[in-house]
Amino acid sequence: MKVLAIGDNVMDIYLDSKRIFPGGNAVNFSVMATRIPKITSGYLGNFGNDNLAELMKSTLKTFNVNIDHCRNLKGESGYSLVKVVNGDRKFLASNRGGVLNQGIKISDDKDYINAMDLIHLSVNGKGKEIINYINKPKIVYDYSDFSNEDEITLTINNVDLACFSVGNISKDKVVERARQLQSMGNYHTILLFTMGKQGAMVFTGNRCYYQSAQLTNHIKDTMGAGDSFITYFSTGLLRENWDISSIPNILKSASLFSAKQLQIDGSLGVSFKIPDLRLKELCKER
Repeated sequence: MKVLAIGDNVMDIYLDSKRIFPGGNAVNFSVMATRIPKITSGYLGNFGNDNLAELMKSTLKTFNVNIDHCRNLKGESGYSLVKVVNGDRKFLASNRGGVLNQGIKISDDKDYINAMDLIHLSVNGKGKEIINYINKPKIVYDYSDFSNEDEITLTINNVDLACFSVGNISKDKVVERARQLQSMGNYHTILLFTMGKQGAMVFTGNRCYYQSAQLTNHIKDTMGAGDSFITYFSTGLLRENWDISSIPNILKSASLFSAKQLQIDGSLGVSFKIPDLRLKELCKER
C-alpha cells in the first residue's frame, strides 16, 4: 500500500527541555505510517533554507519517508514554541507555517500523487488548495476542529474519511455534529471524531461506532496522539478495502496504536538538543 501526506512540516520547540521535535500533521502521518507493515510512505511539502529544514529532512530520511517531490524554498521553516503542562502540550507561539505559506506547487506531480492508494490532507497544510488535483486515491482529511466551517463545506464531499479532534465536547454534541455534517449530503464520507480520554466515535451512513480510550498509567506527551489514531484507522480501512464491517476491529487496534504514542516524547520520538534557545540563529538561512 502506498500512502502520501501532503502539507505541513513544523519543528516543535519545547521550552521546558530545550529540545526541538520534528512534527506537523502531514509529517506525523507519513512517519507513523512507516510503523505499520506493508506500507510505503511519502511526504510532499515545502522546506525552508535554514538549519531547521535540514534537521527535518534528515529525520524523514531516517524513517525511509520519500521526500523526492518536495520543494526547497527561500525562507523560514515552520516552527512553534511549546510547553508541556501535566503531560499536555500548550502552544505558545508560532511563525504560522513558514514557507508553507508560499503554497505547495503540485501541478507537476499529479501523476505521482494519483498513483498513491491514499492521500492525507489537512486544514493546517493547505488541503483545500490541493484536493481538486486528486482523482484516484482515497482521501483522508484532518479538519482539526470545527473552526473551519467554510473549508469543511468546500471540501468534505470529495473526502473519503473526515477527521475531527473534539476532546473538549460531550458525546451527545459529537452525535449532533455528525448528523449535521451528514445532512449536508455527506453520507458517503466516513466521519472520525477523536475525543482524547473519552475515546473515539465513527459515523458511516446511519451507523455509529464507539471505541473507549486505552488506559495508560503514565503519559509522557500527548503530541501526535490524534495523528497516530488517524494514521492507523485510515490505513486499516485501506487494508480492508474500505469495508465498513471492519470498523470495530480497526477502531480497537487504532486505540492501542495511539496509546503507545502517549509514551513518546514529541510526535515522533526524535529530538535535537538546543544548547541555547536562540531562534534567530536556528532559523538562519543557509
